Amino acid sequence: QALYSIFKFMPIPILLIILTLILMFNDYRKPLIILLCIPMAFTGIVPGMILAGQPFTFMAIIGSFGLMGMIIKNAIVLIDEIEGLRASGSNTSLALVDATIIRTRPVLLASVTTILGMLPLLTDPMYGSMAVAIISGLIVGTMITLIFVPVLYAVFYKVPPAPLSFNPNDSTL
Repeated sequence: QALYSIFKFMPIPILLIILTLILMFNDYRKPLIILLCIPMAFTGIVPGMILAGQPFTFMAIIGSFGLMGMIIKNAIVLIDEIEGLRASGSNTSLALVDATIIRTRPVLLASVTTILGMLPLLTDPMYGSMAVAIISGLIVGTMITLIFVPVLYAVFYKVPPAPLSFNPNDSTL
């Protein structure tokens, strides 16, 4: 009954999220890239639940909904950086690489702070499964966001590979 009550209203927030993303980016491809990351993040939940020996309870479902928001936020931050670099005149392929490098630290720090905040709940009988779902999903989801978003962006926008050049005199290496 509780699941029915939750899932009965799920289409409304999902449609609002999609509408918000489309209005934010004024495009359909960027929201699609973001939404394609969500199922990939859920691949981290199942192994986490198995390793922790936790059942997929009602609280884990609630945690999974929260995880969706975190993954969407991470992907928005990365895509926004890509678009900012492109708007400043950067080559699209280099903008993908640079944006990923620039946003890796903020995305990782946001994920790590959330994971650390969930650690005290791991042993709680009621909230343990939620904590495991968020922690394991966020670990996998963060890595997927940092890898999958630039790859999908390159595929959706037909971005050629970034030129690789090596200068042995470059001291920034």
